[in-house]
Amino acid sequence: MKTVGIIGGSGFIGSHTTKKFLQEGFKVRVSATDISKTEKYEHLKDLPNAENLKILPLKVENKNQLKDFTKGCEIVVHGGTPFQLDVQLSFNKTYIEPIDEPRNHVRKSNRNS
Repeated sequence: MKTVGIIGGSGFIGSHTTKKFLQEGFKVRVSATDISKTEKYEHLKDLPNAENLKILPLKVENKNQLKDFTKGCEIVVHGGTPFQLDVQLSFNKTYIEPIDEPRNHVRKSNRNS
């Protein structure tokens, strides 16, 4: 049985990749940046053939962990990121203000003509 390592295998797209490899009869290793956050990967344990699934800790910027994770893998899929983004969008600043500013310029120029 071939082994695939999937970095980012528990995210939205990664979960589908993990499911496909399990369906195709692979042993699958999925990385978890923080192994204590089981809610990030628990859903994978319900996939068909999940007995061939291993969740392993990995920080991709750590070369030794990466080497250990990929050891014995015939295929490695990298669909993850080492970056944790904490983005909070302001609806008005993101969607309304960019529209209002040009619209206001048009209104002012029409008033002045």
